Amino acid sequence: MVIGINSVNSRYPYLEKLDTYPEYGDKSFKSKNSSVMSPLIARRHRAYERKVTNTDKLKAAVGSVIGTALPMAYLMKKRKIKNPLKLEYELKDMIVLSASSIIGGVGVGMIGEDKKTNENKLREGLFQFLNASIPTWVVGGVLKLCEESKTFNNVPGKIMSIAGGLLVGMFGAAALSNIISDPHDKRPDRKLTLKDCLINVDDALGVLVLAKFPCADKLHPERLLPPIFAYCGYRAGKSN
Repeated sequence: MVIGINSVNSRYPYLEKLDTYPEYGDKSFKSKNSSVMSPLIARRHRAYERKVTNTDKLKAAVGSVIGTALPMAYLMKKRKIKNPLKLEYELKDMIVLSASSIIGGVGVGMIGEDKKTNENKLREGLFQFLNASIPTWVVGGVLKLCEESKTFNNVPGKIMSIAGGLLVGMFGAAALSNIISDPHDKRPDRKLTLKDCLINVDDALGVLVLAKFPCADKLHPERLLPPIFAYCGYRAGKSN
């Protein structure tokens, strides 16, 4: 008995999907492939993904570096500091620095691109900004509550607060980013990856300082912030 192609495809709908990968803005993917298998196939096969070129990377790098350098130069002039490594950042400074680096990376990265690509860059830029900002807000708020508590105003309490705040903040930022950029849930969600977690390494290093790891107090995690934020702008700017 001969089985037609359409019959096979109707019985095994994922056979024809093995060599495909949805773009960030592919509206048809989620509605047609909503089973458990589709995310696994999506992560493995990327035939539809536009390749990131060296030009994309160069534009994103230039934009993110400029976007990071300008607010740093302003802070140095305002505080009369000549060495950028001696800059200390308040929460508002960190937000401005992360936003400007992402705006720079995305803004320059969008030059000469088509509308769909630029929409995806904006979505990635939103994700990077929220991922850089929300965990810091959450950790800062939780630490403040710890300091006002007689029970948790100690090293173990603060370590647990930072760890919990980071987890809640990062996953919350990813969820909020997906809601804002895709309120009707028509596109595949932007998932949190290991690279996305690295942006919050300064808070993670704060745990080592509190736990009094050897030489941890000499790490100066604040010095990592400018290159971290520049990298976030770069990732958003080169995104397809």
